Order: sequence, then structure tokens, then C-alpha cells
Amino acid sequence: DPAQDRQQDSGSSGINAEYGGDLASCEVLINRHSNFLSSLASFSETIEGLSKLQERLIAAQHAQTKAIKQRHSDVMKRWNKLCADSEAKKKRLSTAHAQFLEIEKLFQGFAAKASQFNGWYENAEEDLSELIYTSSLEECKRLHEGQSRFVETLSQIKREDFRGLLELDKKIRSFHVTVNPYTWFTMDALEDSWQNLLRLVKERDLRIEKETLRQAQNEELRKAYGTQANSFHQWLTLTKSQLTNTKQGLEEQRDLIAQRHEEIKKRRAILREIEELSSHLEQAMVFDNKYTTHSALTLAQQWDQLNEFTRRMLHTVQDQIESQSRTGVDEDELKEFTLMFKHFDKDRSGRLDHSEFKACLRALGFDLPVPAEGEHDVTFEAILDFVDCDRDGFVRLEEYMQFMISRTTDNVAGTDELTEAFQSLTEGGDKSFITATELYSAMPSEQAKYCIDRMEKFPDVPGALDYSNFTKSIFQLNTSLASC
Repeated sequence: DPAQDRQQDSGSSGINAEYGGDLASCEVLINRHSNFLSSLASFSETIEGLSKLQERLIAAQHAQTKAIKQRHSDVMKRWNKLCADSEAKKKRLSTAHAQFLEIEKLFQGFAAKASQFNGWYENAEEDLSELIYTSSLEECKRLHEGQSRFVETLSQIKREDFRGLLELDKKIRSFHVTVNPYTWFTMDALEDSWQNLLRLVKERDLRIEKETLRQAQNEELRKAYGTQANSFHQWLTLTKSQLTNTKQGLEEQRDLIAQRHEEIKKRRAILREIEELSSHLEQAMVFDNKYTTHSALTLAQQWDQLNEFTRRMLHTVQDQIESQSRTGVDEDELKEFTLMFKHFDKDRSGRLDHSEFKACLRALGFDLPVPAEGEHDVTFEAILDFVDCDRDGFVRLEEYMQFMISRTTDNVAGTDELTEAFQSLTEGGDKSFITATELYSAMPSEQAKYCIDRMEKFPDVPGALDYSNFTKSIFQLNTSLASC
């Protein structure tokens, strides 16, 4: 009876138990069953003793021999069944353990690959979603190339990685387990990420195409601006060169300068087109242009400078023509003055700084003493009082020419003689003022106009001009600089 009770207890505690829901539970059951097998082995001695006792009772012809044999037979059947069931359970637990090990390996493999895939996906999602802004077609080309490489990787390598995840998930599901203790990623979530990635790729392709189209339009704007800006700058340079290097006579120079001045004013329309193209480039946020180095602002400044330079040059030549007619200065002398000025005007700006002007005067034969250290150059300062009255630091061509013409007319009649000459032209020959009508009737129209433009109004007499102050102004420079 104790043996039978032990067998019943052992059977109910070992054979009918579950195999566990995971590797850890299965290993607990294996350890428990191993302990049970150990106890079963120790109980086999009791079974052997029971068999020997049964043999002795039979040999002694016990009165209940038949019942003893039957009872012994029942116990041995149950014992043998218990041993067989225990071995069977051991095998089943071993099989279950192997399956749980395989599932564990699949879980860990899936978790590692899913984590790697998700990390790559997050980086790829960030790259595909970033704002696209380029500054050239070359950058767009590099974007296209980078996108092509990514799509190629997506099609070959990453698609294979994703298929590997699908295969692992399929094997895991074949064991009828769904919860992976090593990751929160599920195949459904990864599938959604994959589809979202394919959508982002298409959207980025469209954004790159749109940006490429925008840059193609910007490139055409750059080319158009570059062509016009370069052509305009070339014209500016050529025109200034023609004006500064001419060796024609004064009247031919006047005609050429007047013609160029009109052309310069007409070219303002082309400059407006360039400025409009520049405005379009700024609106498109384009601030670099490999087709030109000239900005619209610089070209406008150069046009203004050329326009002013031409206007002043035309005025200077006209003054030279009038001075030649009035004073008798030889045209060759005027050419010499002009050539000497241009020689020292290295930057072709139409003006000389004070050091260049002093060098020019010495080259023309002016005797300018070298002052002692710390002393003022009184002689040169006196000259500057007339040629650079505003003391802006520069002597312009017209100021220089007026000075040189005045220095070559020392042999002209004095102030009193010229005053008497004007007085003789007045009605009665004794008035202290003269009228425009009297001037036009007594001298060529150009000379008359020159005098009228420069004479001050005579006070209290309508239409009268003050010829006395006019003659004084003509000789003032020569008288003041007689010592030079």
C-alpha cells in the first residue's frame, strides 16, 4: 500500500503537468522532472524488495499466495507504466525545450534585425523629409545622384533585409507564439514603416524635380544677366577708352564726345533691363553668377561716372574751343596740355590728385620750389586756390585746362585795354554797361554768347551786363600767379 500510494503521488505530480509557456518555464519543469526521476530511481529499491518479499511468501506457501501474486502483478504494471510515462515525458520536455530554444533564437534574431532596420528607417525618414534648397544645377545633379544611390540600396540590400524579417516572423508564427520579449517592434509596424518609406521616396523625387526646374530657370536668368552685363561693361570700357585716347582736333573731339554722350543716354534703357534681370535674380534668392563678375549696382555707378565724365569733357572741349577763339591759344598747345594730363591720369578717372597734378606741372616746365621740411608749399597752395577751390583733393580736366590756358595768355592786352574795348562797343562809347544786342552786333555769335553767359547783371539797369567785372575775372588768375 505505501508503494502504491507513492506511485500514485508521483504520477499525479509529474506526468500530468504542463510543459510551460516559454523557455524559462520549460526549464523549471525539466528540473522538477529530473528531481522526480531521481526520486523514482531511489524508489526502485523498494520495488525490488517488494518483489523479493513476494517470492518468499510464495515459497513459504502463504495462505494468500494467489492474492499476493495478483497484488504484486498490479503494482508492477503500474510501476512499469510510471517508468515508461516518465521517460516519455522526459522526451517531450526535451523536444519542447529544443523548440523553445529555437523560438528564443528567432526572437533574438528578429529583435536585432528589427532594431537595425528601424534605426536605418529613422535616419532615412529624416533624410527624405528634409527641406530641399539648392543654389545651382550642379547641386541638383548631386541630389539626383544621391537619391538614385539610395533607391538602389532600397531595392537591393534593404529589400532583402526586409524579406529576412518577414521570414523570421513567419517562422515565429509557426510556433503559435506572438509576443517577443526582446522587442516592441511587430511585423505589422515594420510593414507600415516600409510603405511610408516608399511614399517618402516618391515625394522626394517630385521635390527634386521641382527644385531642378527652378534652378534651370535660375540658370537661364544667370546666363541672360551675364550676357547683358558683360556686354554693357565691355561697351563702358571701350567708350571711355575712345574718349580718353582720342587725338583728333578740338572740333572733331567735340563732335565725337557729343555723339558718345547721346549714345550713353540711350544706353540707360539697356541698364534698366540689366537692373530688372538683377531684381529677378534677387527675388529668386540667387546671389552668385559664374557668368559675370559685374553687379547691376556697379554697372549703374560706372554708367553714372561715364555720363558725368562725358558731360564734363564736352564742356571742357567747348571751353577750349571758345578759349582758343578768344585768346588765340594754339590748338597744338591745347593737345599738349591734354596729353600731359592723360599721361598722369593713370586710372583714367578724368582727375588728378594733388601729387599727380604737381608732377604734371613740373613736367610742363613750371618752376615749383621744394619747400623745407615743415614749411608749407606756398606757391603750389596758391595754384590750388584756383584749380581746386573746394579742396576735394582732386584737379579735374576742365579745371586744369582753364588754368593752363590762363597761363599761356600773358601776352593778351591788360584789363584796362580790354575794358576800354568793351566800352567802345556801347551806345555812345561811354557807358559802364553793355547789352546783349550790342555784343551780338559787334562780335561772332559764339564769342558774344560766351561773354553773355559769364557777365554779371549790371545793377538797376534792366538787360544791362557788367563788362568791367568780367574783364577783371579773366586776368585775375594770371595776375595772382605771375610769380610761378
